[in-house]
Amino acid sequence: MFIVKSAILLVLGGSLFTLAVIRLRQYRLKERYALVFLLLGLPFVLLAAWPNAVEHVSRILGIQYQTVALIAVTTFMLLSVFELLTIVSVQDQKISELAQLVGILMEKQKLSEPEHRPAAPDDQSDRRAA
Repeated sequence: MFIVKSAILLVLGGSLFTLAVIRLRQYRLKERYALVFLLLGLPFVLLAAWPNAVEHVSRILGIQYQTVALIAVTTFMLLSVFELLTIVSVQDQKISELAQLVGILMEKQKLSEPEHRPAAPDDQSDRRAA
């Protein structure tokens, strides 16, 4: 049973590592996001290498094994979600700034077009004379 658990953990962690590296090499994933996924796979590999880590921590803290496991999984998930939401928030700010710049540039372009420029006084007198 011990070997099966380690194999499953190695497959999960290794697949996250492999997926991140493949996407990075195909230029579908930026380096910092690949690093996030590499770090997400790290606990699986660590638990595969040292499967009694949770039991050891539970003995040190004097807390039941299941409680420590639940706390570890919850902490891992919260940190993962927090990191991904941070990335999304930064991208949202960048998108808002770009949208504002595009709006400003479009207004400047409209004002610079000839039909939107006010006519000079000399041009109006020339038009009336013709």
